[in-house]
Amino acid sequence: MLEPLSVNHLKIVEKLADIESDVILKRMLLRKSKMIVRVYMIEGFDLASRDLGGFSDPYLILKLGRNKVDDRKNYVLDEPAPKFCKYFDFETTFPGCPMLFIDAMDFDLLFSDDLIGSTRVDLEDRYFLPEWRALQDKPVEYRQLYHPSSAVSQGQLKMWIEINPSKVEPEKEAKLWDISQKPPHTYMMRVCIFGTEDIKMMDDEGTSDVFFRCFFDSKKDALETDTHYRCQTGKASFNYRLNYKIEFPRKDYRFTIQSYDRDFFKSNDIIGSNIIDLKGAFEDCDLTKRPLRIDKAYYEKYMKKDGEKGFKFEKDGDSFWVPMMGKDDDGKIVENGTVEVRIDFTEMEYFEKNKCGSAREDPNIEPFLPPPVGRLSFSFNPCDMYKQLVGPAVRRKIAIWCCIAISSVCCVAILYYLVPIVIGNLVTNWIEHGF
Repeated sequence: MLEPLSVNHLKIVEKLADIESDVILKRMLLRKSKMIVRVYMIEGFDLASRDLGGFSDPYLILKLGRNKVDDRKNYVLDEPAPKFCKYFDFETTFPGCPMLFIDAMDFDLLFSDDLIGSTRVDLEDRYFLPEWRALQDKPVEYRQLYHPSSAVSQGQLKMWIEINPSKVEPEKEAKLWDISQKPPHTYMMRVCIFGTEDIKMMDDEGTSDVFFRCFFDSKKDALETDTHYRCQTGKASFNYRLNYKIEFPRKDYRFTIQSYDRDFFKSNDIIGSNIIDLKGAFEDCDLTKRPLRIDKAYYEKYMKKDGEKGFKFEKDGDSFWVPMMGKDDDGKIVENGTVEVRIDFTEMEYFEKNKCGSAREDPNIEPFLPPPVGRLSFSFNPCDMYKQLVGPAVRRKIAIWCCIAISSVCCVAILYYLVPIVIGNLVTNWIEHGF
């Protein structure tokens, strides 16, 4: 409309909009309006600990003027990153709305509860800001928590706030967002342990009785393979399937793979370990509702971090080699061998229809796992049994001592037969030539 006048450069439209905003703001300041403040509390991050030897047990207290909500009964046990997933409504009047105070508290059963940290929100600053009011979807905020005794942040709260009229027609009521936690969904994670390369020999005789222990939580879901006894070559063979029944979402997605040398008369010696973060894989499986395998293509596209060396994959791209990191004799972290692993995810419903046995049990599919090779086996050949039961270091010592013993016997035999001859010759010569 203003283009024919060639006055766009004067920014008249923007100035008119500013004038209109000022008029609207004056009307809002001169008129009392009852509003509903709806506070959506999603979750917390890195909440400071107020308990000795453990994490805090957080819950929330919200205060708006005389209105107060104490959510103490819903405290979250021993959790630095609690999921709140609820909303709170407060009725108030603008202008004149007080500050919103949000306290993160630590629940204590025997003593008084401790303050983790607080944040306060200026609601009038949002209500009277045209840019904030113009947003159809209010922005998610990450609020820092502070304690009076420290200038350092005590954690964060993820939340957002809506301010809506208290009395409107039903069809014009603000949408109530469902932020409740999703019920956990059960998945089956299959971990196949195939074999090792260059696994460290832990016993003095140059052998290891190798087995693997894998878990998310070492106290709840740890599973072990069988044991490759008397491994002498560094190539322990397993072909062993570990089936994990996992609920998603969960707290920890870090999967630990540990290799051990089994001992019967003392504690098992750890050879090495590694941790794989499987959060992204679980999220993708939950999103697609389809089976997922950590193959070479998926790993390099979604899991491998920039600048990271990453895992080495087999030619088929389905299994990969995980280094077992442990300490050497000097206490330095070194690689003590590698293990070939394959990881698959399926929904529990899919697994019930397409079952896979644990270990090498039927149904032995996806993949088929043959019996391990190179294991200890009975033989009528004493040499074979000797090689299997006696480690290479001990065999070397036995061979050396046998050589020494044979050499000693030979020397004694030589001396036994030669000494009398030599003495006889000496006596004969002495007699013949006189005294």
